Amino acid sequence: MALFLSTYVNKIDKKGRVSVPARFRSVLAGKGFETVVLFPTVNGDAIDACGMDVMENLLEKIGGFDPLSEDRESVADVLMSDAIELSIDGDGRIMIPLDMVKDAGIEGQCAFVGRGDSFQIWNPEAFEARKKLARERTRSRRANGSSDNGGRDD
Repeated sequence: MALFLSTYVNKIDKKGRVSVPARFRSVLAGKGFETVVLFPTVNGDAIDACGMDVMENLLEKIGGFDPLSEDRESVADVLMSDAIELSIDGDGRIMIPLDMVKDAGIEGQCAFVGRGDSFQIWNPEAFEARKKLARERTRSRRANGSSDNGGRDD
């Protein structure tokens, strides 16, 4: 299985046009996709990106909630209503909606950050700061002998 790995920084123009890294395009094509799905991260500090297969898995998980629950409504509203499927043009580019670009604080350059089954698009400096904090948190947990607690900060 091909995965979205590594970090690539590319220029983004004032219209939101940016070249998707060749490796990421290859992963999408290997899954049979000529498009990519984008939606804002829950924190709004970046843009989540994936193939339609990941969106289908998310929808399946949402379907597991009680059909009348507020949780189901909230998750569906957050994930599905802001998602947009974009075609990748012949030059390997997409045009990210300007509101997504602005909300993520992206200007001039963006970082494509692999996350295995998906990737994110960040302001490069913001991602470096986040990665630094994540490394510090990981080192601290390792030094303290902490076990994995599912990502919770207890």
